[in-house]
Amino acid sequence: MESAKLQIVLHCGKDLSDVKHLSPMDPYAIVWIVGDGKESKHITPIAENGACNPEWEYSMDFYIVSMNPEYTLFFEILHDGALFDRKIGEVQVPFSDLLATDAPSDKVSYQVTTPSGEKKGEIIVSHKFSELVMSSDEDDVDTDDDTSTSASSPRKKTSGIAIEIAKQVVETVVSAGTEVATKLLLEAVDNFN
Repeated sequence: MESAKLQIVLHCGKDLSDVKHLSPMDPYAIVWIVGDGKESKHITPIAENGACNPEWEYSMDFYIVSMNPEYTLFFEILHDGALFDRKIGEVQVPFSDLLATDAPSDKVSYQVTTPSGEKKGEIIVSHKFSELVMSSDEDDVDTDDDTSTSASSPRKKTSGIAIEIAKQVVETVVSAGTEVATKLLLEAVDNFN
């Protein structure tokens, strides 16, 4: 069975959508492969005060047992909030694009799609596949990965009480159903963050 190591470097973001407005955003990204059946996700460090142009220079390795051009490399970019994290946007890169790249070490930009579907900003990424190796079993592939999500993740953990408070506030705003209440809530969250 064909197997490979895919090294991804998320260098930076440029002109991302501003979901914070009143103060600089603290962006981070969650990265994973869709379609390979594994749940291996990587979380970048938070680019504190990175605003719309965060810099990560974060390298991550994925171990792929069976190369499939139908897989997708998925990036979800979020703002690290005190009560809850807000989605800035996402990027989906088909594996067929990665496999077709002539110079895999070159930096490539990908447009970010906001939650509303608008194209706003870009991320700069480079990638490198290791040589393909023949293995007789999935267990032969080294899957030790100290950069995947773990207790020592660079992402801070949100406390349970903050999550409960956020849920109660959101339920109150939703039940009130007013545009004014929503604006007040967003302003309060911006001030709290």
